[in-house]
Amino acid sequence: MGVSNSEISKEQKNIDKPNIIINEVIPDKNVKPITKEELEELYSYESAICKIKYGTSGPGIGFFCEINDDDIPFKKALFTNNHILNEKSININKEIKFEYCKEEKIINISKNRRVIARKELDYTCIEIFDTDKINKFFKIDENIINNKDTLKNKEIFILQYPSGELSHDSGKILDIKNDILIHSVSTDKGSSGSPLIKRDNINLIIGMNVGGHDLENSNNKIKYNFANPFDVIINDIKVQISNLIFKEYITINLIYEKSKDKDSNNYIFGQKFVENNRENIILKINGIKSELIEKYNLKEGINNIQVIIKNKLINLKDMFKGVTSLKNIEELKNLNTEEVTDFSSMFSYCSTLQDIKGLENWNVSNGNDFSGIFSYCSSLSDIKALENWNVSNGNNFSGMFKECSSLSDIKALENWNVSNGNNFSDIFFNCSSLSDINSLENWNVSNGNDFSYIFFGCLSLSDIHSLQYWNVSNGNNFSDIFNGCSSLYDINALQNWNVSNGYIFTGMFSFCSSLSNIRALQNWNVSNGNNFSKMFCDCSSLSDIRPLQYWNVSKGNDFSNMFDGCSSLYDIKALQNWNVSNGNNFSSIFHGCSSLSNIKALENWDVSIRNNFSNFFNG
Repeated sequence: MGVSNSEISKEQKNIDKPNIIINEVIPDKNVKPITKEELEELYSYESAICKIKYGTSGPGIGFFCEINDDDIPFKKALFTNNHILNEKSININKEIKFEYCKEEKIINISKNRRVIARKELDYTCIEIFDTDKINKFFKIDENIINNKDTLKNKEIFILQYPSGELSHDSGKILDIKNDILIHSVSTDKGSSGSPLIKRDNINLIIGMNVGGHDLENSNNKIKYNFANPFDVIINDIKVQISNLIFKEYITINLIYEKSKDKDSNNYIFGQKFVENNRENIILKINGIKSELIEKYNLKEGINNIQVIIKNKLINLKDMFKGVTSLKNIEELKNLNTEEVTDFSSMFSYCSTLQDIKGLENWNVSNGNDFSGIFSYCSSLSDIKALENWNVSNGNNFSGMFKECSSLSDIKALENWNVSNGNNFSDIFFNCSSLSDINSLENWNVSNGNDFSYIFFGCLSLSDIHSLQYWNVSNGNNFSDIFNGCSSLYDINALQNWNVSNGYIFTGMFSFCSSLSNIRALQNWNVSNGNNFSKMFCDCSSLSDIRPLQYWNVSKGNDFSNMFDGCSSLYDIKALQNWNVSNGNNFSSIFHGCSSLSNIKALENWDVSIRNNFSNFFNG
């Protein structure tokens, strides 16, 4: 809930004691009689007002109104006086009770309902949802915005509940003093908060009644009533929003660093995100509001970008994608993410982002797509803020930390529930500083089908014993999973992996230059595999491949570069009984196997109808 009760500027006047010149406030009795047709139309708006029975200072009136202003994020609201409902009586999980169409109605004040309570201007504004089932709404007379002088002498109606029953009266706007409407409508006790309704257009309101005063001069006693014009209320609401008094909008300040490439087009904000959420974003460049949908060519002189984001969004995809000047996101701590389903590529390519404090208390429980959320955040090293994230509904984790080359500690992920995940590809792709993955030991990946490139390029990774209990039985893509793990020498943790559904094994251990022992693979069921290309490419320490002798590779069609660069491999007898009859690509399969001397083991290979043998034994 956003409750605003900030101090207003000194220029704003105290409404309790308007500065009235008595001679200018003489009630005009010449108000034309009310017709039957007017009365019927007026009372048709009974369902647009309510009687607030338990106000702060006794009963009062509230009315329901539509707000047609692009700078105000909510479009329907209940208005009343602050002295009827103030900030002390409006708290989270509290109820507002009022009489509506002769029945008691309750509105719950939750953290999602926006509220502005302003003592200084004596109004309270409460967001109304469609689920509140309010039947009718007034509209605001837009012609009065910054032009209320035209209201003088205009006839008006007021609807009120002076004795429990709905009643009305008519009158005129007598004068306008210090942004206050002085009017002649007779009001009774309990009429505070009543709407001032235009007589010549009964669906429009121009102000909200506040109270009355008695003044005495030498001749008589003059009673007058005063009200807040709605342009003052609307403008004040916009001030509260622009100053971020409540949490429905979040401001991010981006410091622009000029590109070295003078001809490059720089995206100051995630383009796809902007296209999907243009109505929920305010963008200011050097303090000037800018059109969102353009692609900006950032030139010299731009040094500050301010992004004002509506707090309640469903899709955060590409939100800050490519914003290379984003260094911390603590300002996002109050962003309401409870309904967000798509977080994909949210901070992708934020290459200077180092600190993600502010995400600690995010509710991501509805998120299903986390793919690439921090991909290419090459400066990111601390992800402790994510340790309490509930990702149990997530199904796509692909590329989540891809190219996070500074990331070395992932302990924050140890209690993550990823049991609904089906795509784990690229999740730690090129995390070259990552050496300890013990935090992943209890991950339930049983629904995963794509494990490709998970640890690709993890140069520092040597110990993978934490993967021994991973259930990968639904996996079908294992390509390049450990490609480039040049420090990896022990893969015993993989001996019980069930890869029977796998059909892509390409590059699985490519460039694992420290790997010499592959006994863990001897019982692997690879019978569904069709692509074994580059599987052990550049495993320069691998000399013994006997664990592969019973592999069923009968469905394999691509064996290209499978042992390319295995310079220590000297004996391939283990492959003599391989059924490669479906193979159609054997190019460079033993290329660079400089220690290989005996190739007689392959004489029984059925390759009679295949034609791609380029560089078969070259080197």
